Amino acid sequence: MLQTAPFRPGVPRLLIVAGDVVGKRMAGPGIRAVSIAKALAPSMPVTLALGVAGSEPVELDAHGVTVTAYSSRQELELLVAASDVVFCQFIDTNVARIAVERNVRLVFDLYNALPVETVGAEVISGFRGAEDKDREFLELLKYFRFCAQAGSYFVASNERQRDYWLGYIMAAAGLLPSTLEHRSLDDVIGLAPFGMEEREPERHEDGLRGKHGIGEDDIVVLWAGGIWDWFDAETPIRAIAELSREDPRYKLVFYGTVHPNSVIGKPPAVQRAQDVAAELGVLGTAVVFLDEWVPADERADYLLDADLAISAHKDSLETHFSFRTRILDHFWATLPSVVSEGDWFADYIDRNGLGVATPIGDVAATAAAIRSIAEDEGIAEAMRERIALIRDDWRWSATTAQLRDVILGPLRQRPEPTIARTPDAAALPEPAPAAPRFARLRRTTVWRRAAAVKRRLLA
Repeated sequence: MLQTAPFRPGVPRLLIVAGDVVGKRMAGPGIRAVSIAKALAPSMPVTLALGVAGSEPVELDAHGVTVTAYSSRQELELLVAASDVVFCQFIDTNVARIAVERNVRLVFDLYNALPVETVGAEVISGFRGAEDKDREFLELLKYFRFCAQAGSYFVASNERQRDYWLGYIMAAAGLLPSTLEHRSLDDVIGLAPFGMEEREPERHEDGLRGKHGIGEDDIVVLWAGGIWDWFDAETPIRAIAELSREDPRYKLVFYGTVHPNSVIGKPPAVQRAQDVAAELGVLGTAVVFLDEWVPADERADYLLDADLAISAHKDSLETHFSFRTRILDHFWATLPSVVSEGDWFADYIDRNGLGVATPIGDVAATAAAIRSIAEDEGIAEAMRERIALIRDDWRWSATTAQLRDVILGPLRQRPEPTIARTPDAAALPEPAPAAPRFARLRRTTVWRRAAAVKRRLLA
């Protein structure tokens, strides 16, 4: 039975549509949906809608969030009709049109530059051929053009992303002279980056030490997330292989290998990383891959067992526009970071002395950075002290503050979305697919095809 949050006079009713699996085991998008719901619930009635296969009910009553599951487009329409504002990354375009007709404001979550991730992906919607990948990519672009015109407000994760998405929105005719009026940049697209837990991490039991061949005195380097196309797991593996030959206490642990969304499962990049570790003779000894995705509520046990955390990536378009959500767990556990140069967080970490940024693909520099933190307690302690100074800036209550103020402010008095008035509206997704090429692709709507791309790419 569908449920919505209790009505509060004079306060907008917010519906958050989760775009990925929500439950015990969650990747970044699921954690984000739950965390934003908890952060905003004290200020407004919040309903969290779960519709992705594999989702499980979560207990959020204590945080004032009503959790409900929907199993059809019609049920999602009912939830939208009972709301004033919908916050989503992916939503059925038919439902979005109904929202616009009912004057329900759509706030699109653009916290990752998905078109940039997708354009360089080795597999898109299960396809590897160039022609098929191009077709699927164009469908993804079509969905985001729809979002640009249907949205009343948008959020991104950092200034690089915001510039990217603002250009996208303008190019898609989502912003017109008649709708810009006297609005500033913040009135069109704001910042709502991934956040950090409000509570402090607590250890319930050892997640790593005393298990997996990892001893109490070992130096544990943690890769705190999945391994995707754009990441570079090989460089840290080679760095640890070198370090472990000198000192067998060095251990590198990957704790996100099999995605909780069964559509994604075990990415090919995981197997490639395991093959490199096996080739170097360190698989299962100096380099450990945990077989499953660590439950979200238990990840503190693993983070607190680490000495430092690492994240490495390739030189790509994705890197420039990325926002590494896993870095927030580094901050939460007050772990110094070793990261690749080139993305926004590398600049932030380097500027604030929260870790070491190394050249992309540089094994020697990566090994030296790990060694400097692991073997010099003065360096490590100074980094931990600086991390402690910035942690409150990244609490979910802080990262969602601008979004909260916009929803509580005059959002409903803003200009109508441009979807009904743009000259190229015919190029936007139709209410229902009819072209023959849709038939051979499971007769899905543009939203469902875009969502399939997203499920295969994101953590």
